[in-house]
Amino acid sequence: GKTMLVQSTMMSDSGKLYLEVDLAKMVANCSTDVNQMAAKLKSLFDDVARYVNTENQEVVLFMDEFHQVVQLSDAAVEALKPLLADSGVRGIRVITATTPVEFRRHISPNQPLVERLQRINLAQTDRATTISILKGMAERYGVADQFYNDSLYESIYEYTNRYIPANAQPRKSILILDAMIGWHRAEGRKLDKYLLADVIYESEGVNVAFKVDASKIKARLDKKVLSQQFATSVLEQRLQLCVADLNNKGRPMSSLLFSGRSGSGKTEMAKQLAEILFDDDRSLLRMDMTEYANNESLERFRRELTARAWEHPHSIILLDEIEKACSPVTRLLLQVLDDGRLIDENNREVSFTNAYIIMTTNAGSEIYKTIAQYAADDTGSGASMKRYDKLIRNSISTTTGDNRFPPELLGRIDAIVPFQPLSEETMKNIARMKLQQLRRTLLEKHGVKVAMQEKVVQYLVEDNLDTDSDSGGARTVVSKLESEVTTKIAKFINENPGIYNIRVVVEGKLASEDENKLVSDAYINVVPVL
Repeated sequence: GKTMLVQSTMMSDSGKLYLEVDLAKMVANCSTDVNQMAAKLKSLFDDVARYVNTENQEVVLFMDEFHQVVQLSDAAVEALKPLLADSGVRGIRVITATTPVEFRRHISPNQPLVERLQRINLAQTDRATTISILKGMAERYGVADQFYNDSLYESIYEYTNRYIPANAQPRKSILILDAMIGWHRAEGRKLDKYLLADVIYESEGVNVAFKVDASKIKARLDKKVLSQQFATSVLEQRLQLCVADLNNKGRPMSSLLFSGRSGSGKTEMAKQLAEILFDDDRSLLRMDMTEYANNESLERFRRELTARAWEHPHSIILLDEIEKACSPVTRLLLQVLDDGRLIDENNREVSFTNAYIIMTTNAGSEIYKTIAQYAADDTGSGASMKRYDKLIRNSISTTTGDNRFPPELLGRIDAIVPFQPLSEETMKNIARMKLQQLRRTLLEKHGVKVAMQEKVVQYLVEDNLDTDSDSGGARTVVSKLESEVTTKIAKFINENPGIYNIRVVVEGKLASEDENKLVSDAYINVVPVL
């Protein structure tokens, strides 16, 4: 409301002439020589001073986006300082406007410039004031009779605060109501919460009326992340609360700890969940906590975390290997999990109440190794995980050394989601799924049909691949598939552009086929289909 405040002041202050300085146009005209701006500013103030003396009327100059002058050149700033200093005696009043971010970045470092301006911070309008503005707007547009009470105005205020945290009141509420009235007039839509939900979805991409069946989410996750049915069941229980809108509104939507061995599907689960909840896997904001292991990294973590959450408030924030973070970073996370908010470097309150926070940890590795050896499960149904649940929790909270999980975080986490170590059969299924994806990609991009010998799966998983729970799990299978299969197919199609039917086969004998064979002589070969 900075510009509106100046306009309102002008209406009640008829004794002065109010003029807006088009800084953007002045800056554009000085793009070839940035030092021209200093001369233009001096000329402007001289012209205004002559007008004041001739007409005997004070002039108020309003400069919006004031930081543009500071960005342009040092000469312009130096020219402006004396002009501001003696503007009062010349009958010239100056009002400048900028945002807190731009003020901190461009203006505050120049203390002499700051001292020549009185800083006035404009707070956002509160609920009552915003609703009053919306009512006046509805009157002006002739749609006030469509509102039977204040409930829709209140919903606009509540939804914009919740789903558009990066914009300010009352602007964001005004913009949403304006769009609703536009839809109402163009399409005859009723002014109600359904229209409000559609407008926010169109403008922000946020599905306010999110009513996806949590059990269907589980089914989709089970198709993408194999043999983790117990983990998806725990997720489903938590999502049921969020879908029913019964989660704590003062905290993140959910805070989850994904626990399990490397390569068991923790990151992939988070990625798929982001795509299901937000229709976009770019809503997964991943932070490697090994980068914040030193106490000196605290402010960098705060800056990067708040910047990402401010830009993408509706997201999944993945804090990978949380046990690697230093204690100050952990204490900062306590505030995020408790209050759902954090103050950023620009003194803005950043909300995390629309985000799902997922932490991953390798703590408790000895328990998962035991499960892999003595309680293998091809589906991850949870029969064994339930038996080991107390041991897993105890191991996570008592682990010491590099894999120590911060115990103070455990009490703030909504749910621990354990991931079953992958069995050999699961790795084979993952290999089959990835090979099928590769075949589709080759057909779409190159028009090449690819047949796969079933022995390829055995080669990838059984031959020279360690299926121990410490070996990297699915990540190792995918890596070997890329180096042994994808690379050879790429080489073949690059060297044989006219061949569109190929077959991937295993030449030689697998070590797994002969118990007396210590070293395999098998290898992948790509041949044309005649």
